Amino acid sequence: MSNVSNPQQVSGGEAASVLVVTMGEDENRASGSVSNARFDVCPTWLELAIRHLSDAQVARGARIGTWDVADESAKTGVLKWEFEASIQAITASGIALDAFCAAVQARIHVPEGLIAEWQEKRTPRHVQMSEVLRRAFSLAPKHVTSVRQSLEEIFRFRDLAMDPSAKTNTRILHPELGIGVEWRFAYFRYQNAQLIVSATLRLIAELVAWSKPEEAELREYVDALRASLDSLQGASALKSQPPDVHPIQSFPEQNSIRTARR
Repeated sequence: MSNVSNPQQVSGGEAASVLVVTMGEDENRASGSVSNARFDVCPTWLELAIRHLSDAQVARGARIGTWDVADESAKTGVLKWEFEASIQAITASGIALDAFCAAVQARIHVPEGLIAEWQEKRTPRHVQMSEVLRRAFSLAPKHVTSVRQSLEEIFRFRDLAMDPSAKTNTRILHPELGIGVEWRFAYFRYQNAQLIVSATLRLIAELVAWSKPEEAELREYVDALRASLDSLQGASALKSQPPDVHPIQSFPEQNSIRTARR
């Protein structure tokens, strides 16, 4: 295997911005015009989160519409459908936040001593991320607390999606159905996925909406990300649920995040 390239044909104009990676050869880039723009994966994961959330919304509708008339096999099928779409939406939200914070951290100065301290003490990810965001966006203490609480809840669900070993197989009450089900069907359903995807998008959108970072490279990143978020916030799957539907756990009230001088 000598070359890795896109098998699709491209026009002459497109070819100028396509980077073909050659394996096992000189690492220097081939001569020619190559785009220097960095690919930001955060919007991609947000789009995937919303796409899977839309699937979870459809699955929830199918569950509601067929539950009373379906047999046990069909009931398990719709629960599994909603679970699979919801767990993907939640996981994509966590990855989007990881990508966002990694991009932000790369554009600001975080003392090496602090990073070493985090590693030594095994500081939780949500604590590290809230400190990075505080430094980057000059957050006031009350907003740091709000951001940290939201991050903790988002990553609690994301971690359960990746490593559910802490959970037992005991059946728990499904908040909407009022019957005992496997814990995964109660935790990973549309209602909770909607909360997490909405909280993720809101947190990122509010940070980039009003921020005026001092670092020029971070300002450039924020401006580009802000434009890509506009089309995501009106997705129908993000709309709130009726008041009689309760999640496993609600997110803390998050005040609008506005920057304040450090």
